[in-house]
Amino acid sequence: MAGAAPLRLIEVARPRDRSIDRAVIDACVELLEEVGYRLSREQIARRGVSQPAVNRRFDSVDDILLAVASTPPHGPQTLAGVDSLRSFLVASLTKTARTFGATRVRRSASELLAAAAGDERIEQALQSTLAELRADGLAWVEWARERGEVGPEVDAETLLDLVNGAAYYRLLWRGETIAEDEVEPLVDLLLAGAAPAPPAGSSGAAP
Repeated sequence: MAGAAPLRLIEVARPRDRSIDRAVIDACVELLEEVGYRLSREQIARRGVSQPAVNRRFDSVDDILLAVASTPPHGPQTLAGVDSLRSFLVASLTKTARTFGATRVRRSASELLAAAAGDERIEQALQSTLAELRADGLAWVEWARERGEVGPEVDAETLLDLVNGAAYYRLLWRGETIAEDEVEPLVDLLLAGAAPAPPAGSSGAAP
């Protein structure tokens, strides 16, 4: 038809396949454990993800490390049987113990920390991910404080550092993993120190 506007072809972008992103991240974590963060995109591609797919998504290894730092090791989940701060700490630390016992993560964790120390973007992403993972724990501490289960002077961040530090310090510095049967005694020891002080003048002895 005369005067009709020319047809234009519109290119519709395909939705990004998140499973490929996840595969790249998982391959990167495996290589961090094996060769450290001086790895290459070519090495990642040899783990089952095509080189073009890696290159389209990530311009450099640092971009892949940024994705690793931005990705929690597991999605949101409900810990079974949790109805108090103690049960939350026991359940979450038991899960950590099982993960460390079943998977080699010492070097990959150390290498990611080293990469974060040299790249502000990776550092910020890692801190954001850790804050997301700690949010539930902080909420449980505040709930316990309102119920009088921990003292008003207890700092929630410090308490979580002490709990998680028992697992991560042992892993990173001693190369050992916390055993599941050590979890409950450890949590009870820390919560005993966080308990409210007895009223002034009280000896604390049973009547």
